[in-house]
Amino acid sequence: MKRVLYISILALLVGVGCKQEAAEVIQAEAQYASVALSSTSVVLDSKEQSKVIFVASNREEWQTKCSADWVDISIEGNTLTLFVDSNSEATSRLAVVDVTAGIAPDVATCRLKVLQNSENTHNLSSEGTANCYIASTDGSYTFNASIKGNGASDGYTNYILNNGLRIKDGAYALLAWESTFDGDKTRSCDVIKGEPIFDSTKGEICFTTGKSEGNALIAICNGKDEILWSWHIWVTNAKIGTSYGKKLYWMDRNLGALTAEIGDVANRGMLYQWGRKEPFLPSAVEYIDMPTHKYDEDYNLLESQEEYDAIESERVRIRQIVNIQNTQRGDGALEWQYVGAVAPVALTAPGNIEYAVQHPTTVLSCRSDIPIGEYVFDWYLQQDLAGANGMMQQSQSFLWGNAEAGTDYKSIFDPCPVGYAVPPCGAFGTLDRNYACSYVSDEWETASCGWRWRGGNGDYFPSSGNLDVSGLIGETGEKMLYWTAETFGTSENSFGKSATLFVAFNDVYYGIYPILDPAEAGAWYSYGARCYAASVRCVKESK
Repeated sequence: MKRVLYISILALLVGVGCKQEAAEVIQAEAQYASVALSSTSVVLDSKEQSKVIFVASNREEWQTKCSADWVDISIEGNTLTLFVDSNSEATSRLAVVDVTAGIAPDVATCRLKVLQNSENTHNLSSEGTANCYIASTDGSYTFNASIKGNGASDGYTNYILNNGLRIKDGAYALLAWESTFDGDKTRSCDVIKGEPIFDSTKGEICFTTGKSEGNALIAICNGKDEILWSWHIWVTNAKIGTSYGKKLYWMDRNLGALTAEIGDVANRGMLYQWGRKEPFLPSAVEYIDMPTHKYDEDYNLLESQEEYDAIESERVRIRQIVNIQNTQRGDGALEWQYVGAVAPVALTAPGNIEYAVQHPTTVLSCRSDIPIGEYVFDWYLQQDLAGANGMMQQSQSFLWGNAEAGTDYKSIFDPCPVGYAVPPCGAFGTLDRNYACSYVSDEWETASCGWRWRGGNGDYFPSSGNLDVSGLIGETGEKMLYWTAETFGTSENSFGKSATLFVAFNDVYYGIYPILDPAEAGAWYSYGARCYAASVRCVKESK
């Protein structure tokens, strides 16, 4: 924006026979004060050192103000030089330098963030890259922000062909949200300490954790404020254990959980729409045991009508208490959108993947307004067409990796940390494709607000709740829903579904529940719909 100064000069000619000339108007431009820096963020190692920043301003003089006393600043010409001593603190330290040009009220300011790592800074990508990194409280960390996910395949989506594996044009890091499992939301702001910083010279993001365990999402953005990719930061001080079952080594807790204890709200972990890497939040309300009805072995009700009605009334009351949409974001910049964000129309690969990457806090509900003859439960694509190598673009998309290919099946969209992956085909049992699901209830026994897998690894699987095809939270403490990477092929029952562990009529099944009535697609029998956000129990990668 510019201010235009108009100066009128009246030339008066004095003398005999001279006449007054018309006034001449001269237009001159005077700009508002401006200031810009060669870099708006600087990441330094723990050693004593200096860093030069170039300053561009349309004012001859400019000043600096620093928020920390461990940074000394020297100004000479159009440069400012930062001097720092060795960082002897346990964690990284952050300073903010404001560079100001002009005189009030005509003032321009540019902010420089200075992060100095500590000697204890950990590189989370040292053993490989992933979409999720495990960190501890009160620590300093960096990770590779130049590679998407594990840098591997993307199934058969054409996403890599269109968008590549490298992250380019990164300008700054963004704390999207932070959350912990407290109902009053008072500790969520303590999961990540300060702001994450993007080190453009190394292609890394640096951050410091706070005093609270929990989960967070850190994104990298370009100069247009568009999200290029994001990473789930799982902050827990617990040692993640594994146990063996069904020829796989399983995590001892849900992805994102802080504990595996029965009845502890922190055992829920995060929720995921099938094929997406972005985590969503479960209800943060404490568990309440749900009363159940009594049946005989032939499912005949063993209660009077009065007893049945009383139990149903209590079940409705509890559902209203425990199923609360979780909008915690701490000091994060993004807001949650659970309901009302219908997936854009996408008929060919790579579908809505890029949109999902750019909107990591938006649940993409399935749409029913596309006249293709069937109800589609997928956020990714709304129809199933043959693509490369004869693979069906929707039903055989393998967004979480080709789990039937043997070992290396993990994809760039897999939400699990380094060394882990979403469970492969047959993880919870052999899928009976004639019936779309297999009865596996005899391997499970009920426990408080969950089930124990006595026929597998013996671990407890909590009923963490889920987000249904419209994005509403439900079934917390009541039903169990766990994803695998297994797609359902081109079965007439698939309709944009993938294999999951689920509970119906208090029995446990593995697969998808066939559609009975598309008009009621949001009901419980849409289990397996990829628009659902459900729990993930990661397994060790087999390499």
